[in-house]
Amino acid sequence: MLGFQLVQEGRIRLSITPEMKQSIHLLTLSGQELARYLQEAAEENPVLELEEPSALRARLSRRLNVGKFSSHDPLLQVQGDEPTLEHLLISQLRLQNLLPSLENTAVYLAGCVNEDGYLTMDLTEVMSARGVSMPEAVAAMDILQSLDPAGVGARNLRECLLLQIKRDPLANEYAKHMVEEGLEELVRFHPGRAGTRLGISSQQAQAAYDYIARLDPKPCRSMGCTERPHYIVPDAVVQIRNDEVSLRLNSAGVPRVSLNEACCRWIREIDADEIWSGRAAEARAIIRSVRMRRRTLMRVLAAIMSEQEAFLREGPAGLKPLNLAVIAEAIGMHESTVSRTVNGKFVQTPHGVFELKAFFASGLETTNGEMASAPAVKLRLKELIRSERAERPYSDSQLTALLANEGIVISRRTVAKYREELQILPSLERKRWA
Repeated sequence: MLGFQLVQEGRIRLSITPEMKQSIHLLTLSGQELARYLQEAAEENPVLELEEPSALRARLSRRLNVGKFSSHDPLLQVQGDEPTLEHLLISQLRLQNLLPSLENTAVYLAGCVNEDGYLTMDLTEVMSARGVSMPEAVAAMDILQSLDPAGVGARNLRECLLLQIKRDPLANEYAKHMVEEGLEELVRFHPGRAGTRLGISSQQAQAAYDYIARLDPKPCRSMGCTERPHYIVPDAVVQIRNDEVSLRLNSAGVPRVSLNEACCRWIREIDADEIWSGRAAEARAIIRSVRMRRRTLMRVLAAIMSEQEAFLREGPAGLKPLNLAVIAEAIGMHESTVSRTVNGKFVQTPHGVFELKAFFASGLETTNGEMASAPAVKLRLKELIRSERAERPYSDSQLTALLANEGIVISRRTVAKYREELQILPSLERKRWA
């Protein structure tokens, strides 16, 4: 027989409030992202008031002296768009006295050049698109390839190098022949074998190879850049003053948040409804979350710099192994909180601007029982390769032995991995024969 009864039981349930969720979200934001978030929040909530940093206002007033110019228009200070590569090429074509049909075809080809300077359209497709003959398409391509910089309009790497060699009055006399023989021979270059194949000495082959290596495989990569430059604004600044470490958060660009007193007074006087009371509570929650973010970031940063004080005094060579658990235990927080705090944050140090994640490095055990960080080992590896003899470069096995003599126990495979991460060629390709 079925029946009903009331049963009371206790359960532990983990829940997260909207304010906690907001605090976690703000903790993961960088300074620039936080500024955008606060701007959007202030546009939606009139109770929240933003004040631009005083340092920024001072710089603007000194630089522009806005008080003397009541009709100052900030739009006049906006920088115009940079000309694209296509516009730069077309401007050169306009200066040449070309037949209209030939000029139009050359202008069409200029629009088919990618950001590296290579022609991405086959001439047969140009014939079909423009309704011209093959000789006319070739003539337009030759005009395009005669423009600056040398190598523009090439259809492949081999043609790009040959165009640069042809335009260079000081080109190596054997470089053209070497490129025409095949680029695959330059990957595993050996001056003795190359000289025998070309009928020249190994010294001449080495000189031609060195000249080819100085040519630009992407001649237009610095022209007509369509991407805006990306600037990193550090979230904190670390300095050493009077032999002591000084920490401060960078407030430049991040507005100060506060409550709009007039709006709050109006809400209290009229005994506003739940909507306006909710807006006020939401603004107070944002202010508390911003303050908590500052405190957490400052605590995590202080703990990191305390562990990496040798880095502040010696540079990257003094970087020691570190993980999230050490910092979490030092400040009494969970590892996930530390991970959110360092995510996307940058710090300005006496040795440059670094991402906070860069201070959490894996370690390698040394013969004296201590630990050496992976970045420090990479730096030492780079120094060893820089000091090697060009005619007898160190192999990966020799580099492993040299590091072992310094107390750093590391396998040859790890040395090869670090060398590839540093974008350093193998010993055979680093060797110079003449």
